[in-house]
Amino acid sequence: MPDSLSIADVLDVDYPGTPAWSADGAYVAAPVYEDDGQPLRIALVDDDDAVSEEPWRFAPEEGYVADFAWGPDPMPARLAVLSDEGELFLLNARLHTVERISGDVDADDVAWTSDGRWIAAYRDGQPCVFDLENGDDERFDVPERGTYLGEERMLAFGPADRLLAFRFVDHEAKQVGVVDTDSGELVWRSRTPASTHSPAWADEGTLLFDRASDHGRVREVVAVDVDDGASRVLHREEEEEHGVASLGGFSVSPNGDRVAMALPLDGWEHVHVVDVATGERRQLTAGAFEDKGLASSVPQWLDADTLVFASNREDHGVRGIYAVAGVGPDAEPEVRELVTGGTNVHPRPAPDGDALAYVHASGERSPELRVASLDETGPAEPTRLTESVVDDWPVDPIEPEHVSWEGVGGFTINGYLLDPRESPNVADDATDLPAVVWVHGGPMRQMRDGWHPSRSYGLAYAVQQYLAHEGYVGLFVNYRGGIGYGRAFREALFGNRGDHEMDDVARGADFLRELPYVGDDVGMWGLSYGGYAALQLLGTHPEAYDVAVNLAGLADLELYRDWAEETKYPTVASAQVRRFDGEPWEATEHWEQASPRTHFEHYENPLYSFHGTGDRYVNFEQLDVVVEELLELGKDHEWEYYPDENHVFSKRVTWERALEKIETAFDEHLR
Repeated sequence: MPDSLSIADVLDVDYPGTPAWSADGAYVAAPVYEDDGQPLRIALVDDDDAVSEEPWRFAPEEGYVADFAWGPDPMPARLAVLSDEGELFLLNARLHTVERISGDVDADDVAWTSDGRWIAAYRDGQPCVFDLENGDDERFDVPERGTYLGEERMLAFGPADRLLAFRFVDHEAKQVGVVDTDSGELVWRSRTPASTHSPAWADEGTLLFDRASDHGRVREVVAVDVDDGASRVLHREEEEEHGVASLGGFSVSPNGDRVAMALPLDGWEHVHVVDVATGERRQLTAGAFEDKGLASSVPQWLDADTLVFASNREDHGVRGIYAVAGVGPDAEPEVRELVTGGTNVHPRPAPDGDALAYVHASGERSPELRVASLDETGPAEPTRLTESVVDDWPVDPIEPEHVSWEGVGGFTINGYLLDPRESPNVADDATDLPAVVWVHGGPMRQMRDGWHPSRSYGLAYAVQQYLAHEGYVGLFVNYRGGIGYGRAFREALFGNRGDHEMDDVARGADFLRELPYVGDDVGMWGLSYGGYAALQLLGTHPEAYDVAVNLAGLADLELYRDWAEETKYPTVASAQVRRFDGEPWEATEHWEQASPRTHFEHYENPLYSFHGTGDRYVNFEQLDVVVEELLELGKDHEWEYYPDENHVFSKRVTWERALEKIETAFDEHLR
């Protein structure tokens, strides 16, 4: 009897996050989601960019690592680490020591002064600084951070260490302020009705930030002189009909004279730089491909003249890492290849530019944290700072096959197929096999040709591998609205949500049934927007799937909008109203047709639902709607709520239970 893959094997896979280098380039650290938590892995990298000792694993006694930041040049081996339980730690990577600084901070962001004496974090929603020299701390009496979700960058010290920029909420919008840490005075703040966030300093007097307004119609990058309040718009995008399409923030050059962004202005996401002094924008890359690894990715500075970025220029389903030199106005941009093969994201150059840390994944290997030396000829053989456990699986993963079909409007819908006949557990000539489709969330995501680098979709890929070894044909669908295939493909979802993209997914089931070795029985499952697809498709395309599994999906879009604009993002930054052609009372039919609850009465096949009550991305009351209305209609529905669980369940025991239920559902209805 051949060896079998188990759910335990699936859940044993680790998922490293974005790496960061110490100021002296001696260490690389990254959060790594493993089993029941997210510790920090810290590796000592020698002069040959090899790991010279076993990486140090730090995990708080309670909770997981929520954020971290390396200390500056005066103390490069030290890290400030935040836990989701409100603890602030000071780690010494060289001595492997841990000092608990505070137990009552907010798990948002942490920042250092350039001299290494002060650390900033939020406490009770307000910025607070901790003096590492004498042990004092001070919380500033300024407007509070508010309920909206945080950004990657929320706190930033000015170059002279006196001014601290922070994000807060006022006038029902995100705002940015600057507090003088010597006097405690609020010296500048934004007061516009726009949503302002992600502060960064160009120099001691010039603060940069992102700004969205008019229901997502306008996006701007702004520079302000905090002394006199004078502001300049460095970059502006405006899209009247459906709102601005660009995603991700900006990065500031080492000398503060330019910002870099990935923008879809020519129809594809490409690297652009904007001069802080003049506002002149320059596009550095071009072509029918996207220079972005993930939806929120931002180009990173290798040096003052060179940027590194992930790109799918070789194949839309993977990502290589590239560098573009010549950012100045008189230079000719020159792109060179750094890393290829599989999906490579989160590139982070070492401080001296001689090495690159990044996350790698492929069809053969689950995500790994890697480091590669750089020279003029390209990278050397990479060093693995974490290693894929797939090497220890009892069977090899099945290699995905790229497939496609035509969608509404002539769009090509791409997907990846797992053929179980490649497994030693399934006969080569097997026929009438059941099939399962995975639908990603977002919708601005993309499944890859192999493991996805993030935990949300990497875990789904691993589960589909397990199901394939159990005899299920697997399919991943990259429906319209996702990244990777150009702006027109992403915007093809605008104005018809719940309609054309659902047809893309339904045609995926048709594609499977036309394969000679697939039977009539096809199921589907999805998370977030994929859960929404499960709820919508059973009502709008009841013939497509014989069973559907909803993980944290939306049932009522108006209910979600009202909740999200109180807890996730401001109304002025949300383009939902534009993309539905009006408010719910103005475009009633559009909102209703896009909401699965409208179609519950048409359900013919069973639904299984799972949701965590601690979800910060989709309100768990959405499942209340599903449960109450399907009970009243007498539809076939089983469901479970998980107390305090988040959007992507964090506990192994939760996944063990949910996946057992999901597999049982597929076995019952598809075999």
